[in-house]
Amino acid sequence: MGTYCEIILDLESDLSKMKNVSDKASDQMEYAIGHCKIALDRMRELVIKQGFPDQESEIYFFKKIKPTVYSKLLYYRAVFDLESKCQKADSSVIRRYLQKRIYKINEYMEERQVKVQYFKCEYKHLDEKYFVRGTTEIPLELRSSHHLLDEEFFTWHDHTFSTIMANEMLMDYIRRELNKLDKPAEFSQSQYKSPLKWTAHKIDLGEIIYALLYSDAVNNGNASIIDMAEAFEKIFNVEIKDDIYRYRLDIQQRKIERTKFLNHLIAILRRMIDERDE
Repeated sequence: MGTYCEIILDLESDLSKMKNVSDKASDQMEYAIGHCKIALDRMRELVIKQGFPDQESEIYFFKKIKPTVYSKLLYYRAVFDLESKCQKADSSVIRRYLQKRIYKINEYMEERQVKVQYFKCEYKHLDEKYFVRGTTEIPLELRSSHHLLDEEFFTWHDHTFSTIMANEMLMDYIRRELNKLDKPAEFSQSQYKSPLKWTAHKIDLGEIIYALLYSDAVNNGNASIIDMAEAFEKIFNVEIKDDIYRYRLDIQQRKIERTKFLNHLIAILRRMIDERDE
């Protein structure tokens, strides 16, 4: 799956430049949508050309890898739609429209409660039906959908999982927009400044950030590497975002002990626990 991870990292790098494209949110969304499509096209080409060595790899791709990109495409499309409709409306109209979208999202999630539970609880017992191509489990009405015209690259629930992930991101976006409407003064003032400062090497922090990114421990795996880097910049008053991709390459090129700092942290924690046990 290494090549697919490269595609995801390339996409994250492209998305990190989104705000440099334009001050208009709609232009930024168009830029993001275009790059998500490029990433999906690259993935599709690899899937068709190389296939999968076994069913386990196919399930992992359609359950974990593809939804990481496809959910972003669905999310940016939804945000583009919101921005387009709210562009010239007053605050009361915007608030009503955002609340209506929340209702629709909740309705979708409730109607698919079993699938949402399968996603959130990370169940595996139906993976062979949900994430293998050519399954007869795909309903007839979905087979006519444009989402599943290309059955070589789509399974029934890679679409469902992607939609759930996109909905979670969209809910966070809508809540932020509603907060801006409710408390505009808070968003115009300078944000809280952390008293903490990172004093180890920056590449050590890079190990932590990438470990959290690949573990899906933050936002159910929906956070980007840039989101993570920016968060740690604010927490530890350190500049790391611009070099975060280089740190990944530096870590990958290590000949001995690639996860040196993480191993160091594990050793310290184990020693502390052992000492407390004595």
